[in-house]
Amino acid sequence: MSPPESEKNNRSSLWEPTPSHIPPTALDLLKNYSQIPSANLLPHIIAIRDRAWLIFPYPCIGWFHFLDISISLHHSYPRILASLKSPHADKKLLDLGTCLGQDVRKLVHDGAPARNLYGTDLKPRFLDLGYELFNDKNTLNSHFFVADVLIEDGWSEVEGQMDFIHASSLLHLFDWETQIGICKRIVRLLKPQTGSTVFGRMTGNQVARSVQHETVFGAAWRHNEVSFRRMWDIVGEDTGTKWKVWVEIGGFVKRQNDHFDNDGVRRVSFEVIRE
Repeated sequence: MSPPESEKNNRSSLWEPTPSHIPPTALDLLKNYSQIPSANLLPHIIAIRDRAWLIFPYPCIGWFHFLDISISLHHSYPRILASLKSPHADKKLLDLGTCLGQDVRKLVHDGAPARNLYGTDLKPRFLDLGYELFNDKNTLNSHFFVADVLIEDGWSEVEGQMDFIHASSLLHLFDWETQIGICKRIVRLLKPQTGSTVFGRMTGNQVARSVQHETVFGAAWRHNEVSFRRMWDIVGEDTGTKWKVWVEIGGFVKRQNDHFDNDGVRRVSFEVIRE
């Protein structure tokens, strides 16, 4: 069932009725991992997206960005995948803000041990819809759990256990101080050793600044390279740790009449490795 017209109209700039295209990576995942017939793919995707939109109207849902499978687009993906697949390495990865768990499924499809993959989200219904989208409720033995990145409860079983944390489309939802707090939590979730890594992507800006986020109804900080590096300097100072920071500022696909439609908006990819 599609969201009511009032819901779509309230977020018209964040909504597309159908995906403009289905990326090849998503097609491969849904056909060959989920075994969904080609004729059913488009209605299946739209039906799941419409239900996800009613849970929370994130732009990545309204625009079908979950089909990007963003983890596989990151420059470090081949290296991290190889590390996860390495025999007897027993490396673990947490997908922070996993939403429908699409990136976890991509890792499993590419050969990473499912038992060593974790995904967490604030909304339990996103996790349930992920099983429906990928048709793997009875076969996937990865670990999904509900937790709020802004509070202490819910993290004790994974704290200090992760080799890698993937955090895409997450930090840019929050203001400067909150992002620093989230990064400190990431430090606590990662193993306290050289090589522990957080990586992902987010929306940034040529000139770092605070904006009003249309979805979360509050101030959100958009980074450029300088401000992102400064944030990790502060995180390192406050936690007594040192980090090697890689940042790449890319372009952004503009949409007519939406709140990303200005020349300063950029896609920011990052990788932060403990020294």
